[in-house]
Parts: sequence; structure tokens; C-alpha cells
Amino acid sequence: QHLREIRMPQIVFLPHPELCPDGAAIEAPTGQTVLDAALKNGISIAHACEKSCACTTCHLVIREGFDSLDESDE
Repeated sequence: QHLREIRMPQIVFLPHPELCPDGAAIEAPTGQTVLDAALKNGISIAHACEKSCACTTCHLVIREGFDSLDESDE
């Protein structure tokens, strides 16, 4: 019996001169926020409200895959 490889969703960060100069492609478990995945992988995105969805300092642009994301909650 062959086991299928289970892959986590991939998040691609485009190069940013301060936050991620070379860009990055990381895997994140389903359910993890994009912000948490970035922080866990050393991409220090500002988040003044401590991830409570109350400000917009962690503003991200989702270029592909937006429809696959869950709605944000408070």
C-alpha cells in the first residue's frame, strides 16, 4: 500500500527590502494564520494589536489563494 505524502499549505512571501529581502516560501499547518506563519519563520511583520484583528499594522496583500482562506475573526 502506498502512502500519499501529505503536504502543508505553502505561503510565498515576495521580496521586501526590510522584512524579507530574498523572499521566502514556507509551509504552514492548516488553520495557522499567515501572520503566525510569518513570525514563526523569522519574518517580523509588525502587529501592534497583538494579533487581535483590531488595527491594520500587519496589512498583507494576498495575490493568489485568497478564496482558500478562512474569514478573519476577532
